[in-house]
Amino acid sequence: MSIPAETLGIRPAVRPDAVGGVTTLAPSDSAAAEQYRALQHRLERLAARRPMRVVAITSSARGEGRTTTALNLALTAAEDGREVALVECDLRKPCLAQRLDLAPRAGLAEVALGTAELSQALCRVGGLSVLCAGEVKDPGAVLRSPRLRAVIDALRQSCGLVILDAPPALAFADAERLASAADGAVLVVRAQETPREVVRLALDTLGDRAVGIVLNRVNAGALPHGKYLYADPTAA
Repeated sequence: MSIPAETLGIRPAVRPDAVGGVTTLAPSDSAAAEQYRALQHRLERLAARRPMRVVAITSSARGEGRTTTALNLALTAAEDGREVALVECDLRKPCLAQRLDLAPRAGLAEVALGTAELSQALCRVGGLSVLCAGEVKDPGAVLRSPRLRAVIDALRQSCGLVILDAPPALAFADAERLASAADGAVLVVRAQETPREVVRLALDTLGDRAVGIVLNRVNAGALPHGKYLYADPTAA
């Protein structure tokens, strides 16, 4: 049974370097870094066929690498010279401020509810503009607020790429709402762990916003063509 979505990226089972509390790209010549660059370029190719300025990164369930993919894709695009905004939209279990070692401040929740301005909530991390979740008391109220789409549209106008770190697609209606505000949604799937039927259900939930799948934690040795995807660049 085939999955009706393009595979946009294959992320090898290697742990990116942790620098200053931030999960960052592995060395630039590593397999992980190269796969994030490949993912960025594939999204750019899609942008030639359809709008792709706001991209939601989601998964079927937690623990599949959704936030890591969103963060590293944003870093990759920023290193390529693009103006990138990373927005934490998982309001039920936010973690981005902790991962980036950021001090508490207003975030998406406050901006969407009208108690803070977008300019106050955005912060710079390297070349990225980052909008964390903020202090969330009622995730549903934030996601239902008409201001939420206005926030995303404002970022769309000011940035070349907006990446939404969206919650899992199947747990709540959150991801479906966010995907409708995005130009496209990428589903992160943990290789050889997430059941195919669950992947199909998540894709059905995302509907026509689903543009492809990123396979995460792939064991290169288990793939017949793995040595071609992840060859040692220093080898003769």
